[in-house]
Amino acid sequence: MNPLADGPMASSNTDRTKLRQRRGAQVARAVITEAAAALFARKGYHGTTIEEIAVGAGYSPAAIYKYFRNKEDLFTSLWKSVADHLQSIFVQSAALELPFPLRLRWVVTMLAQMLERTPDLLIAYLAQRPHVVRGAVTELERQAAEHYRGYQRQVASFMEHGIEEGVLRVMPPEDLALIFMGLLQAFAYRWAMSEGNFDIPGNTALLIDLFLNGARRTEPGSGSARDAGSSPAPGR
Repeated sequence: MNPLADGPMASSNTDRTKLRQRRGAQVARAVITEAAAALFARKGYHGTTIEEIAVGAGYSPAAIYKYFRNKEDLFTSLWKSVADHLQSIFVQSAALELPFPLRLRWVVTMLAQMLERTPDLLIAYLAQRPHVVRGAVTELERQAAEHYRGYQRQVASFMEHGIEEGVLRVMPPEDLALIFMGLLQAFAYRWAMSEGNFDIPGNTALLIDLFLNGARRTEPGSGSARDAGSSPAPGR
């Protein structure tokens, strides 16, 4: 009889094994999700197969099903992770003791950093958004629509602060949210098509300037992105 078989050491070994398994599962899910995001961003949800995701991730198709029920489950997981991250940026901004233009600059900077770190995730999210806006029919679309509505609510709440501070014009914050989200989508698409030649700081300043001041030409000193803590710079 082994006195250690049921003792504290055996329990400790079991705990370490379970921890390694959990970490292994987390890594596998992250690798699979990253590979799927790259394919979804390039080929769309319907144009991507589990077999292609498996090849991109370096796993067998059977291994994919160990971590995700099906392609729909994988895409929903991807969509939710991006929506949660986007929402968290706007939630955090509410705690910043800064005037609205500087909070806006912080938000756009955080979103730009997200684009740099996980470009395929964000592009895949944005690429599928029109299907959600058009109307959810399938269960996948309904879940995606719910995540999207949560994100939109956070952006609208953010815009309310700008209205209350007198920085933004008085209008439905939901409309301002859609305008801002459209600019973010254009920003992400321009980055995706730039082939590495994209001035993120300059385009961040330009996005802020366009949102706060519109596309109308302004004369020096009449109002620019300097109001948001930076000077506008043309995109490259």
